[in-house]
Amino acid sequence: MFCREGTSQVKSIAAVSRVKVSADGRGVVSQAGVGMVRELADLTGLSQQVTAVLADTYRGPWVHAPGSVFADLAAEVAGGADCIDGVGQRCADREHAFGAAASTTTMWRLVDSRIDTAHLPGIRAARGHARAAAWAGGAAPAPGEWLHLDIDATLAIDHSDNKQHAAPTWKKSFGHHPLLVFLDRPEIAGGEALAGLLRAGNAGSNTAADHISVLRWARHAEAKRWVAPAESQRTNTCDPSGSSGSGR
Repeated sequence: MFCREGTSQVKSIAAVSRVKVSADGRGVVSQAGVGMVRELADLTGLSQQVTAVLADTYRGPWVHAPGSVFADLAAEVAGGADCIDGVGQRCADREHAFGAAASTTTMWRLVDSRIDTAHLPGIRAARGHARAAAWAGGAAPAPGEWLHLDIDATLAIDHSDNKQHAAPTWKKSFGHHPLLVFLDRPEIAGGEALAGLLRAGNAGSNTAADHISVLRWARHAEAKRWVAPAESQRTNTCDPSGSSGSGR
């Protein structure tokens, strides 16, 4: 056994360069991952499909194709935007990286007047075609697996009584009570969104007509070209508050 006498080695106390954290700089892109979601809308054909659906709502050529505006809105909502003004600000911050986006006014006009009741079926069909392209590219559920459609209502808090359909909710808050349908997929956090219905804050949790509507839209949103399992391998689920009236 060998022993070595003397002082043990110690760390140097020489000054080192400090790390500086800054929120600004040249070439900085906030939430760059949203750009991948935006590109996916083009690669799956969603942007082109929506443009074709809404083309008749324009009297002449457009500066920004309606499908591109629609995809910008969807991508920014996925990134956390909760209002159209917020979408406009986010798009402007990344204009140097992803190109110019439509103005906030143009975005408002798209959702407020161009996407009306007559054009909604076409929008839903466009989403179905895009999902088919994504699933064909490898994003589909595993063949032969059960498809579990989860129907659930949630609360969207609104701090202004100027919003359409905003009303007191059953939790004594104020806002909306949308009903959503997700395809339960363990590999996707929260599941895959299929359909939703924006409802007044005082809408019921077990309104059967609303459950039937969103379930029908969800079935249409599934990829048409994907070979779905038999009906015996498909389930629709909801929590007790939803099933108390809609299950009959």
